[in-house]
Order: sequence, then structure tokens, then C-alpha cells
Amino acid sequence: MTARRWAHVVSRVVGLAALTSGLGVSAAPPGDAPASLPHDPAAVEFFEKRVRPILVERCLNCHGPTKQKGELRLDTRAGVLAGGSSGPAVEPGKAESSLLVSAINYGELYHMPPKSKLPAEEIEALTKWVAQGATWGVEAPTDAAEAKAGGSGDGFEGSPEFARRARFWSFQPIRKPALPAVSDARAQWPRNPIDRFLLATMEERELAPAGEADRRTLIRRLTYDLVGLPPTVEEVAAFVADDAPDAYEKLVERLLASPHYGERWGRHWLDLARYAETSGHEFDYDVLNAYQYRDYVVRAFNLDLPYDQFVVEQVAGDLLPKPRRHPTEGFNESILGTGFYFLGEGTHSPVDLREEGVRRIDNQIDVFSKTFLGLTVSCARCHDHKFDPISARDYYALAGFLRSSRHQQAFIDSDVHITPIVDDLKTLKRTIGDLLVQASAKLPNGRRTAIEAARPSPGARVGDATAEGFRATRFDDWKTTGEAFGDLGSAGGDFRLELGDDARRLIPIHAGELHSGRISDRLQGVVRSPTFTIQKRYLHLLAAGTSGRINVVIDGFEKIRDPIYGGLTIAIAAPGEPRWISRDLEMWVGHRAYIEVCDGSAADYTGARTGRVDGRGSLRVAEIAATARPEPPHAPPAPAGSAIDLKALVNELATVDSPLADRLARALDAYRDLEAKIPAPSLAPAIADGDGEDENLMIRGNPKTLGEAVPRRLLSILGGKSQASPSGGSGRLELAQSLVDVRSNPLLPRVMVNRLWKQHFGEGLVKSTDDFGAMGQPPSHPALLDWLASEFVDRGWSLKALHRMMVGSSAYRMQSRSNAKADELDPNNVLLHRMNVRRLEAEAIRDALLAVSGRLDRTFAGPSVAPHLSAFMDGRGRPEASGPLDGDGRRSLYVQVRRNFLTPMFLAFDAPVPFSTMGRRNVSNVPAQALTLLNDPLVVVLAEAWAGRLLAEGDLPVDVRIERLYETAFGRPPTEREVRQCAAFVAERQASDALRTWTDLCHVLFNVKEFIYVD
Repeated sequence: MTARRWAHVVSRVVGLAALTSGLGVSAAPPGDAPASLPHDPAAVEFFEKRVRPILVERCLNCHGPTKQKGELRLDTRAGVLAGGSSGPAVEPGKAESSLLVSAINYGELYHMPPKSKLPAEEIEALTKWVAQGATWGVEAPTDAAEAKAGGSGDGFEGSPEFARRARFWSFQPIRKPALPAVSDARAQWPRNPIDRFLLATMEERELAPAGEADRRTLIRRLTYDLVGLPPTVEEVAAFVADDAPDAYEKLVERLLASPHYGERWGRHWLDLARYAETSGHEFDYDVLNAYQYRDYVVRAFNLDLPYDQFVVEQVAGDLLPKPRRHPTEGFNESILGTGFYFLGEGTHSPVDLREEGVRRIDNQIDVFSKTFLGLTVSCARCHDHKFDPISARDYYALAGFLRSSRHQQAFIDSDVHITPIVDDLKTLKRTIGDLLVQASAKLPNGRRTAIEAARPSPGARVGDATAEGFRATRFDDWKTTGEAFGDLGSAGGDFRLELGDDARRLIPIHAGELHSGRISDRLQGVVRSPTFTIQKRYLHLLAAGTSGRINVVIDGFEKIRDPIYGGLTIAIAAPGEPRWISRDLEMWVGHRAYIEVCDGSAADYTGARTGRVDGRGSLRVAEIAATARPEPPHAPPAPAGSAIDLKALVNELATVDSPLADRLARALDAYRDLEAKIPAPSLAPAIADGDGEDENLMIRGNPKTLGEAVPRRLLSILGGKSQASPSGGSGRLELAQSLVDVRSNPLLPRVMVNRLWKQHFGEGLVKSTDDFGAMGQPPSHPALLDWLASEFVDRGWSLKALHRMMVGSSAYRMQSRSNAKADELDPNNVLLHRMNVRRLEAEAIRDALLAVSGRLDRTFAGPSVAPHLSAFMDGRGRPEASGPLDGDGRRSLYVQVRRNFLTPMFLAFDAPVPFSTMGRRNVSNVPAQALTLLNDPLVVVLAEAWAGRLLAEGDLPVDVRIERLYETAFGRPPTEREVRQCAAFVAERQASDALRTWTDLCHVLFNVKEFIYVD
């Protein structure tokens, strides 16, 4: 925006002051502000996950229950605040003056710990903890054995304390309660059982429900709730005029059937999955094809996929024997769900790979447990959970599932769009082989010998043994995705065809080698080795090719990049016969690893590049070996046979057998034409099964201090103790199946029911939506929660059935205003005696701006639009080009989420930073929100677009135009006072440019608080 335009905006803001005050322009919400929690669960969780482990590991040997140097004890908050002989160790909220912070920074008085300074991240965590008020968890008794083992033994799970915690309400079986009785005076108010539960509780407190909202309020409330967009003027008018008894129900069904329903509720789910399209950290590398997961979620909600099936696909969609297919395109939908794991932050060059892997799995467990269970399982990484019946063994049992899995870019449509072509090519290739055999019998001996050499017979594998006793490289137990590599390491002879317009060649392939060009250079794929422990220093690869790369993946770390780890990836650009490529892995000896051989687009799936890699070319790997010496185990083998010029062969054959030559030529042409039809594969981030490995318990969460291996299972409180350890692979499918078994896991339906309730009514029945444990809050209506959870399961886990019940209730249709007596008895509206006034989320505000201005593009799905970058959004990883200011008019869901370059408007209106599950967004009221609506260039541009849309309707009277604006923005006509004020404002500026005058008025209406709040 030009300086002149900005000056105009500033002057406009000043000039509109009187009008905005008259219209009630404010960022402050009408009605009640959201009540704050009595304690901050996030702060307690931060203490348990980040601070307590540091105190236990670094401090308690000298300042704990058995020894208090300097009379200082740091195992209780009282001890921290009381301090020792030098005074209080911490002043809550004052990090700069706290003795503990000074000591860990090696200040003037003390250097703690005395032997060496804490790592920077631990200093940062302790400093942040003090600055935020030194929140502490509930003090829990810890016996000596547990303290010594870091809370790692079986003893806790069989202890009286565990049994006491297991009696907590959320772990009890779901029991469907009887419907409560209500008074005769209000017997007509309930529309469904939800109302009876709420009314019974209200009547106990002598409360009465508020009256029903008017139709204009209802359609605006319902439309924003279900599709996240404002209703059009025509939709409002039609609903108001519809006097049919089922008019409301028809409106609900229309909105639930809209494709925008999935976009709205898919966005809520993405908050839980910490959805982002980049990895953050220093350079904010792309998570390639992340949008595929987003679009999968939207489609699943629109389809009303049963929630239990949806959960199974999130956890183990890659392992389903019969995956769900897209109804028209036919590609694998189920595997897309496992992108859920792939969306976390990632460090691209960590100093400690094992620690980075542990950190990543910790985040995955945190998101998994909060999303599906409403539990903070990640608090048990360093010790048994201090409040809930979750042991450290539970934590590492879950970690084993993730350690046994790998990230991949899944080929989601190969079997639909590529496999049929490949099958035809294989058949045609066999025909060509037979024709060559026939031709060899009719050609001179020299030509016959060349053909036979190009079709080597089965023989011993290359490198069966070496001087160091190396085992043969065997590829038949490797795992592959995509179509490129075909039959892994085929022991028989084979050949590949190069069929250009000018040159046609047949090239022999060694027996037993990996080769991505057996069928076509256009095919792409990945093949992965079993996991192994690196025991020898040097890795040798006998390889050649014209595309692709080979990755050595250490400790599951797939973000293989310079400056530290670039040597773990080997780009292959060496045509001809295989040659040895060696790597020194000295620093990785003793680590777990696997090898990937990648050809085509999947070669750079880690995001080292932002675009596709051309799959034209082939990759050959004949042998992989490891030695203690830098020399390869043997010299490269002799070529299997020289290439045959097929064009010359056909011409030569035509002189002795013209029909045979013609058949061979036509077969080669058919092969070339069929090969040209191979499309580029569709890829998506997903998880792949690896070798089944149990994770070792880490004493105090330290990966360098290992205890025994913990068998993989679900939490013991949810029946995990009775589950058999998975027999093969990761076991995630067994985990998913136990997760959705409500006989042992009552949390899954309770948590999801509560999430829907929160979005419809403003607060959950359990206010702490992501924590159903002791640190969370108890349900306001426990019987209603269980009734809804039971109905949810009984109705086939249908989310749309839940929506119908909730929005069909009288409670949902209530006004948001009530009387003073009711607000005195229930000031925070916990008993829901009226509807809560709610502010729109950041994305809905932007979408509403686009919709009323006429700029909304309702295109569904597809790659994301690059975010618009202001001059202030700078730093490493900044995209080369900024996206359009209005995001091409696409819904906010489709604006790319870049972790290091989050959209300022979204942040101002409390869109979460995508780090972990966020089921309950903050709803703040800060000056930045008012300033955004006044000054953001997007708001200004859309105000002008809205004014232009209005003026394009013709030379209408001023009061008609004002009415049209109000109907569009607020779903209601203006009051007489509002018409007078707006008309006076227009009259003052009518002498100036009409577009600018009406743009100013549109801008004012964007700033009326009613625009961003829903009654």
C-alpha cells in the first residue's frame, strides 16, 4: 500500500471517531467475558514436562529431601519460595531478581550446578518458569524406590496410589443415565433429552432458561457454527419467511450437507493435529504435500465418516487390509489419515539425533493423548504422572509404536492410476522377450550371443561373502512403496528398454540388484531396509543411475540436511555400470539406522526441496556392505552384457523374417506409447510401518540412561496391561483397535462429544477440553456428558447426528441475554441458562470479510495459497515470493500455515501457534484486534471491494444502500438511529469520490463489534 493510501486510512480513522462511537465500535465482547480457569493447566503442564525433570536431574542430590546444602530445598514450592541461608531462591514473576536464575547463569554470588553450566534450553525453561509465576504441580508422595528409578517401575501401577487415581470420574465406564424429570411448568420447553438434563440442573438452582432467539439471530448463529460463513441476505430472507414447522430442521440439514461444513469443522480438527505446512526451526522447511492431510480431514467430515473409523485411520490408516477409497478418484483415503503424525515441528540440524528423535516422539505422544484421550500422557516421560494413573512405563509403551514407524511420502494413487499401466507393460515386456528369443534363432551367431548375454540366467548373488565375512546383500526383506523397483532384487536375469525416437536400446540388468528402471524410467518409488545397528565404520554402496538418492536414516531422523547431516544422503548421478560409493559413519557406530533407496519425487520427501523431482531416470544398487576398513569389500563386477541397438536389430531381422521384425517393431512402439501414459504419482505425508521395536524406559527421561525395554501397549488404565505385545511390525493397528474399544476406553467418546459441545455452546461440559485428568476441570453436567457419549456410540459414531441433537435443542436456540437475577445465580453461565455470546475465530473473521465484500472464492481443496508477507515478516526461511494480499479470495483454511511466518491477523485474533493440541483457543480482547480491523491493508482493500459491489447495484437511495450493507454484514436491517447516523456520515462526504465515501462506511461496519461476535 502506498504512503498516500496509508495517510488516507489514518485520516479516515480520525474522521470516523464520532460515528464509530455512536455505532458501538469496540473490540470488547458484549455479555460475559470467558471465565478464567482457577489454575492454569498449561503452566502446570510446562512445569511437569520441562521444569520438574531439571530440578530432579540437576538439583535434588544437593537440595532435596535427604540433603539441603545452604539450607535450600528445591523439591517443594514452599522450599523454593522459602529459600535457604541466602534468602528466597525464586521471586515468582521476577526472573531478573531471582537468586535461582542468577545462579544458573553463573552470576556474581553462585555458579549452579558447580561442575558445569546447564544447557541453554534448560536455563531458558527455568527462567521462563520463574517469569510466569513459578507454577507448581500438586505435591505427590514419592517413595525412595520410585525416586531412584525416576518413577519407572511396575510398583506404581500396582500401588494404592494408582488405585486411588484410577477411581477418578473420567476413567469410569460410560453408563447411560435415565432422563431426569422436569417440572410441569416447563415441561414444554425441552425439545430433546439435552434440554431435560440442562433444565433439571437449572431448576435445582431456581433458574429459568432464557427465551428463544429470533430467526435472524438463529440463522446467523447456526450458519457460522456449521459452515463458518455469514448467511447471505437471500438466505436470511428465505428463512425468516419460511413458516413451515420444520423450517429450522431444513436449515440444519442444508448446512450439514454443504461442502463448507467440512471446511469449518475440519479447521477445528486441525487445531488438534497442530496442522502446519512447514517444520519451523531455523529455516522453516516445507512439509511437502501437507495440504493432502487437510483435504482428507475436510472430506471425512463432509462424508460423516464414523468417528471410530476416523480415529483408526489417523493412527493406522496405512495398515488397514481394505483401505477406504475416494468415491470418484479411487485413491487410498485411509493412509492419508496418518499424516496426523507428520505435522509437528522438526529441527533440521540437531546436535544430538537421538535426543531429537525422543523430542519428536514426545510431541507425537502429547498430541495423540490429548486429542483422543484428553490426557497429558507426555507428563510421564521423566517420572510416573504426578496426578493421573499414568506410569512412565505407559509413556514408553506408546513410544515403542512410534519408534517402530517411519515417515514417508505415500503413493496414494499408484494402484489406481499407475498399476494398471505397469501390469500391461509387464505383459508386453514378456512378449518382447519372447520375440527376441525367436529373433535370436534367425540371426547370425554374433547377434544371438549378444541377446543371450542381455538375458543373463539366474546365478549367485553379487557379494555373497567377503574377506571380512560379510553376509550377502538381500533385498527381498526390504519394504517398498511406489512402482519403480518392481520385484526386489530379482534373482533371475532381466533387462530394461530405452525407447527414444532416435535410439532404441535393450540394456541387461544384473541378477539380484535393485533397479528402478526394470519397467520404466518414468516410475518412481522408495525401498527401505530393515532397521539395524551400525557396527562398522564404513558403509559402501555399489550403485549407479541418473536420478534419485540414497539416505542413511539414523535414529529415525529423516530431515537429512547440511551443515551436519548432509553426508547421510547420497545423490546418484553416475550413469553406466555401478561403482562403489563410500561413507564414513564413525560418529554413528552403535546407533540404530535404516537405508532408503529413493527414485523420483519421493527422493526429496523430507522437504530439502519445495518442488517435485523429475522421475525420468533410473537408479541401480547392486550391493550394500559395511567394513571396518575404508576400502570396499571387492572390485565392481564385470558388466552383465552390453547394450543392444534394437533399431539395428529390427532392421537386420527384417532381411530374414519380415513378419517377425514387424511384430517386434510394433511391440516396441506399443511399449513406448503405453509408457508415455504413466502419470506423475500423487504423494502425501504419511507414516509407514518399520520393524517392531519396543522402546527402553529412559531414567528421568534421559535417552542416555536406559532401563529395560517396555512392551508396546495402550495405557494400563485403559486395558493395556491385558493386551499382548504386537507380533509383527509396529502394532499401530492393534493400538488403534484398542483405542476405539469403549469397553476399556471410555475417554474417546467423552472427549469428542465435549469438543463438539464446546464449539456449539462456547464452553465444554468439561471446560479443560484437552485434559480430562486431575489437572483438568470436572464436568458441569456429568450425566449429560455420559448420555451424549453413549448416544454417540449408539448412533454409529456419527458426528452429524451429534450436531443435530445439539443445535436442535431448545438450549441452543436460547437468547444470549438474560435477567439480572439469573446472572447473579449463575454469573459464568455454567448451567447454561442462556446462550453464550461468542467471538468469531480468526479464520471466520477473515472469511466473513471476504464473503460480505464479494471476494470469497469458494473453490474446494487443493494446494494452499502462499501467505501474504509484509515487510516486517523477515528472517531465515522466508519464502522467495509473497502471496496475494487477499489470498486469491480463498477461505482461510487454504492459506498456507508457515510456522515461522504465521499470518499477523490470525495471531491477533488468537489462532494457535501449531505446536501441540489446542482444543480450546484463547479468546483475548487486546488493542491489536481493533488496530487490525482499522489498519490491516486487507481490511481496507476488502472495504473498497464491498463498496464497489454496492455501487454496482445501481443508483439506489442512500437509505436502501445502508439497509443492504446491514443485511449483508449482520443479517438484520439497521435501526432508525443507525440509518440516520450512516446517512449523515455519507452526506458529509458526498461531495468527494463516491467509492471512497462508501468505502469509509463499509470500513466502519467492519469495525462494529457485532461483525465479529455472534449472539
